[in-house]
Amino acid sequence: MSMICHPAAGFGRAWARRGIALLLMLGVPVWGGIARAEERPRPAAYYIDAALAGNPSLSAMRERIRAKENAAVKAGALDDPKLFVGVNSVPIRTWSFRQEDMTSKEIGLSQMFPWPGMRKTRTEIALREKEEAEFTLEEMRNMLRTDIKMTYAELASVRRQAEAVRRSQDVLRDIVGVTQELYAVGKGSQPDVLRGQVEFGRMREMRIELANRERVLSVRLNTLAALPPERPVPPLEAPKEFSPSYRPEELTAIYKEARPARKAAEERVRKGDAAVRMAKLEGKPEFEVSFSYMQRDNMPDGTRRPDMFSSMVGMTLPIWRKEKVDPGIREMEAEKGMAARELANLDLETSNLIARSLATLESRHQAAVLYRTTLIPQAEQAFQATAESYRVGKADFPMLMDSVMAVLSFRREYAAMVGDLHMEKARLEAAVGKELDGEGR
Repeated sequence: MSMICHPAAGFGRAWARRGIALLLMLGVPVWGGIARAEERPRPAAYYIDAALAGNPSLSAMRERIRAKENAAVKAGALDDPKLFVGVNSVPIRTWSFRQEDMTSKEIGLSQMFPWPGMRKTRTEIALREKEEAEFTLEEMRNMLRTDIKMTYAELASVRRQAEAVRRSQDVLRDIVGVTQELYAVGKGSQPDVLRGQVEFGRMREMRIELANRERVLSVRLNTLAALPPERPVPPLEAPKEFSPSYRPEELTAIYKEARPARKAAEERVRKGDAAVRMAKLEGKPEFEVSFSYMQRDNMPDGTRRPDMFSSMVGMTLPIWRKEKVDPGIREMEAEKGMAARELANLDLETSNLIARSLATLESRHQAAVLYRTTLIPQAEQAFQATAESYRVGKADFPMLMDSVMAVLSFRREYAAMVGDLHMEKARLEAAVGKELDGEGR
């Protein structure tokens, strides 16, 4: 590494200039913001509204609901009637319609009628499927809202971390500059210069990593909101620290009342009840009612033959109950039991998730308060004191670097902690199926 030596007078002026700049920087907290003219932050609600309006998965589910509505109408309809036309008892020797009294031309109509209750039960099953699809759509909206909130909070947190690194890098740049000038006139040590360059390089690596994470999250946020993936994401609202005050019993009550996934599971149980009834009705006969009109030609001598009318009722004979009906009933009972167990499992998982989220929110909040009220102020004070001691030669350079990196580490961890707080709140909202009012204060 090439070094440029300066005269003592030049060094004195450079030290004074750098020292004054450093002291000015030390007079302002490392995290202190810079007032800049920026566009107004865009709230998470903007992306949520865009997603709910344009997400293709939601549109596909809406079409599925339309299909289920029409399926319910179709399920309650009767089978199409049958029209039949034919001739009866035509002698094959003469093919005459006048020779035999039994010869006739026939036209008829028949209609199948299911056992009473079958059509209603089929309609109920189809309506349960439609209602399940509606609740599934609401659950998809709920999950999409949660994904956007989590991505939004993480992206805002990453940007705050990047700003913390940038501010710390500005401070470190001045410190390293002074150290290099000291070394250039023989007043400093090469290890100090190298340590400063290493820490400066580490901050550059942090900024590169955070910039890459920001790009990934920006693409994800736009994709979730059905926006062009490469569209720049404007400034976001910075996540704020909040104190959770939710109670488990209140959240459990909200879950049982509002969670779409639970309502969909309940519809599957009700559909299972209807399916069992339908399987039992399969053991009942169906009836076919037919009517026919037979036209007969006059006799060879001109005597008129009267036309004839026929009617008949037929029915299916469900005699294969052991091989067909009983297995169908057991199958539907198993389906119903599976749906009931899925509902119970969802209740259990949600209860566990609520308890876990509340514990996580509380620990994140306590840690955030600790960082904001104790660790960060103390680290900044330690940095101020160490920098002043270093300036008068009472502290070594590694101590100064450690104090700078401690402030940066605490600021990054605080930003990440607040972001995690909002992400966990979004998970809790997804679990209970409803947006929680306010910030949980």
